[in-house]
Amino acid sequence: MFSNGKPVALPPSEGPVARLRWLTTRPWLVCLFLGALTLLCFWPVTRAGFINYDDQEYVTENPQVLTGLTWNGVVWSFYSTHASNWHPLTWLSHMLDVSVFGPGPFGPHIINLLLHIANSILLFLVLSRMTAAVGRSAIVAALFAIHPVHVESVAWISERKDVLSTFFFLLALMSYVRLVQRRLLYPTPPRGLRALDDYALPLACHALGLMCKPMLVTLPCVLLLLDFWPLGRVSGPGETSWARRVGLLVLEKAPFLTLSTVSCLVTVWVQRGAIQPIQALPLPERVANALVSYARYCGKALWPTALALPYPHPGRWPAEQVILAALLLAAVSVWVWSLRRTHPFLLTGWFWFLGTLVPVIGLVQVGIQSMADRYTYIPLIGLFIAGVWFIAQELGRRRLRPALGCAITLATLAICGMLTRQQSAYWHDSEKLFLHSAAVTENNYVALSNVGGSLFERQRLDEAQHYFQRALQANPTFADAINSIGAIRAAKGDDESAEWFRKALLFQPGHAKALFNMGNAMSKRGDYTAAVDYFRSSLKVNPLNYEAHNNLACALVKLRRLEDATAHYQLALEGKKDDALIYKNLASALADQGRLDEAILNLKQALRCQKTNDPSTHYSLGLALAIRDRWEEAIQQYTETLRLTPANAEAEYNLGYALRVRKRLDEAAAHLAQAIQLRPEFPLAHYNLGCVLADQGRREEAVAHLREALRQKPDYHEAAQKLLTLEAETNLILPQPLPAR
Repeated sequence: MFSNGKPVALPPSEGPVARLRWLTTRPWLVCLFLGALTLLCFWPVTRAGFINYDDQEYVTENPQVLTGLTWNGVVWSFYSTHASNWHPLTWLSHMLDVSVFGPGPFGPHIINLLLHIANSILLFLVLSRMTAAVGRSAIVAALFAIHPVHVESVAWISERKDVLSTFFFLLALMSYVRLVQRRLLYPTPPRGLRALDDYALPLACHALGLMCKPMLVTLPCVLLLLDFWPLGRVSGPGETSWARRVGLLVLEKAPFLTLSTVSCLVTVWVQRGAIQPIQALPLPERVANALVSYARYCGKALWPTALALPYPHPGRWPAEQVILAALLLAAVSVWVWSLRRTHPFLLTGWFWFLGTLVPVIGLVQVGIQSMADRYTYIPLIGLFIAGVWFIAQELGRRRLRPALGCAITLATLAICGMLTRQQSAYWHDSEKLFLHSAAVTENNYVALSNVGGSLFERQRLDEAQHYFQRALQANPTFADAINSIGAIRAAKGDDESAEWFRKALLFQPGHAKALFNMGNAMSKRGDYTAAVDYFRSSLKVNPLNYEAHNNLACALVKLRRLEDATAHYQLALEGKKDDALIYKNLASALADQGRLDEAILNLKQALRCQKTNDPSTHYSLGLALAIRDRWEEAIQQYTETLRLTPANAEAEYNLGYALRVRKRLDEAAAHLAQAIQLRPEFPLAHYNLGCVLADQGRREEAVAHLREALRQKPDYHEAAQKLLTLEAETNLILPQPLPAR
């Protein structure tokens, strides 16, 4: 067999173990295997939809993202702190999804999956380059690729930041390893600008990763661990002491540490509203949760079942669980330290796991979760390295048959693959995912509430209320569920819904949706001043709620604060450029201010946005054009209105009037007569029809309609004057005197 004219060895035929060894010595085959295995296990996520947990903020209700990749979007990405995060590259990736694939979920799922495949391949390449152990590196990469705990990072569209940041994290490791191996930097690395120049690529990857997710602040620590093993830079030839070597290596990481420090400061600033105050969750409870979470993460790595989104924080863990977790962590740490010379990979792997979890272990509590599967995306690499290298070394030391190692590997991968495929299927939709989460956890009020939210979206209101009430039973102060019950009451027309919104605000004063709903409730009651205050408060919490801008503007119109209303309609259109209703509302406010030309432009834009013609928009546009004496255009709009709503007396009248102005008397008479037929009590139509008939010389009929106009509206002076003129011309009997004004 030949390739490019050179002989290539065929796989040996000694048996499956030998064949497997041959495969693992071909990196390109390993990469193909990793890609195919990952696709097979994660394929169900490509048929999944969005979920009602963060996907609204990140994609489905984020107008900046739904606009696609634009220059304004790029600028917004870099200054926005939306969703209590600063991750501009993550926002840009979501925008690019919309530009390439449209607003649906298929594109984002495919990109997440492709990034996960790329990360698995990169991990294999990095490890095999550092260690030259292709087989072990392949097993670690395969575990990373199909471990069930990683389903959350891949299947959740909002967790794009996870897979994208890890891509840059692994690129940073790859470039760092290549640099170390190429230049043999220890024991005295370059200093000053030369050192920065040498580290430009890994530093750039680190910076890009931090702009995807700030969890990468631990990268400098990972690099130091890799310096210990497998790069072997801590010990080596020469007279430099161990302490001095470590000091130089730490100094070498100063640029990385600087980037991480800046990222930490930025993250603390943008998450200041989401960080739980120490009074709400005291430090001892945070430390206890951190210890228990470390132990639980180890358990999920070894036995990945009962996976849920989220794992609510219990507040206080039983003392015996905390003590057991602390003893476990201490025992393992002492053990790996004692074996640092004979089994250095244990120290690197274990402290990789411990260290990379520090930013999300809960000492700084953000949100309501005690732990999260997505947080293990990078940390579990350390456990995989430690476990695979330890088992391989022990099997070799005990001279056990290689077939045993292959059997363990294949069995482990098969179990992980089946569990991952099963877990991926739960992400098909919100109801399925959160029903599973509620089933495998206790008192998971967030999952129960999200099941209710999914049912509410499909107008299954009674079922939704059942799940919201179950969420309240698990947590009586959960503002989301309280607000949602109020929304169900409002949808059913219950005037007491406002009391539920007030209760939600009692427990969470800054609840954006409850503030918005209270604004709507106050508008419904006619208390527009209170509605304005609630809408403004909601917008302070969530400036991207463009529906709140529209509703605020509507309340301002009721208060005749037209300039303020116009400004908020325009803000609403920044996020909802295709919303015909907002264009109509803006046009009405502009018309009330006498800005008719702008009103006409907005009404035309509303017609362009509408998927089906709206007769009321045509009618309003016709009125505005008529006021501007653009009669032919007005006639077109009235005609279209009548085509869509034939029994529209007002449109018939206005079309008749416009035709009268344009001297198209026969058509005018027909439409005015039709308006009267549709609405007999219509003095304006009778008057104008009388005028048209008079112009046609049909004076007796004209007089009859003018008299009818006066009967319906006795103080109609124009009709009285026209009638007097006609009677004088025709010498008819004068009508009865008009009643005194």
